[in-house]
Amino acid sequence: MFTRLARIISANSKYIWLGTLLFVGGSLLGYFNATLMEQVAKELMQQLEKIGDKIGEQGGGPLSMFWVIFQNNVLASLTMLGLGIFFCVFPVFALISNGILLGFMLKAFSMKGLNPLLILVVGILPHGIVELFAVILAAGLGIKYGTFVIRMFGNLFSNKRAGILTEFKENLEDLPFIVVSLIAMLFVAAVIESVVTPFLIYSVFGDLAG
Repeated sequence: MFTRLARIISANSKYIWLGTLLFVGGSLLGYFNATLMEQVAKELMQQLEKIGDKIGEQGGGPLSMFWVIFQNNVLASLTMLGLGIFFCVFPVFALISNGILLGFMLKAFSMKGLNPLLILVVGILPHGIVELFAVILAAGLGIKYGTFVIRMFGNLFSNKRAGILTEFKENLEDLPFIVVSLIAMLFVAAVIESVVTPFLIYSVFGDLAG
């Protein structure tokens, strides 16, 4: 399994790097242009509030937190993976938007007097290493699928179209394995986010980061 996943990651490294650049670019935009991005970030934060409400409705414990986070992340990742076929628009927008939200939140913590780098290390990276990689992998592959569609439209009356379609079909052969791998990674990330991350945040910041 890990060998096959490593092969897929290696074969799609440029799309993963592109996804990473889009996310990091969005994060920098959200952090250094927080005032300009405030309205966009607030709209995105409403989605987080809905997730928080769902967790509360289901009891608010680690198990309900895990389940809601896991469901949300799987849905978001598979949506980016699938809707990328429509000319790459959705995964590109989603990566930039989520980056903006992260950057804006780090800036907000900074304005409260908290170290944004410490927030990132303690509150994001423990689960984010796995979660963000899964999300960026899903989005990167969604972008790749979208490029196939763009290339096919660009070669609509060309002999190259058949070759592009064949290449696209060959790439889709890995799709079931990719979906299972994404779900597995997001499962691990949700466990860490619902159990380990809250403990780390409280241990380091107490109630200050709430």
